Amino acid sequence: MLVMNEFRESYETMQHALLELVDTVNAHHRGGVDFGTGHRLHPAEIHTIATIGDEPQITVTQLAERLSVSKPTISERIGKLMKKGLVEKGIKPYDAKAVTLLLTKTGWTAYTHHEAHHDKMFDVFVSQYGEKSEIMAQKLSQALHEMQNLAELFDCHND
Repeated sequence: MLVMNEFRESYETMQHALLELVDTVNAHHRGGVDFGTGHRLHPAEIHTIATIGDEPQITVTQLAERLSVSKPTISERIGKLMKKGLVEKGIKPYDAKAVTLLLTKTGWTAYTHHEAHHDKMFDVFVSQYGEKSEIMAQKLSQALHEMQNLAELFDCHND
């Protein structure tokens, strides 16, 4: 067992590494990423497109729930994506009151480029960890979820 000072140092190193990872990811997405459409899309926008692509005919309410954002936030985001020609609204055939969301041809281009981006990230992960990839992914996922739960218990604004 590590003595407390060594443990504290290990904890600080882990926390620093996590913050560096977040900064690196944010730097790669600063200004948005062009997923083959000529439009620079921020993570929230491309993940909105991805969710619509994964669930054709999704409603605004369902989309807001899936992405854990408010309906006004998702409505504003959809408006921006519509102006970029990536998303369009439709009507459910069996419920004329239900407005659904669909990807345009350009939206599908962004969707497929985003999927290819994730495939490439997966391939790099597997090439790094080899046969330990699945176990590593499970351990990292569990650790990050646990850290998220801890972060929710600690309110930095009440110091």
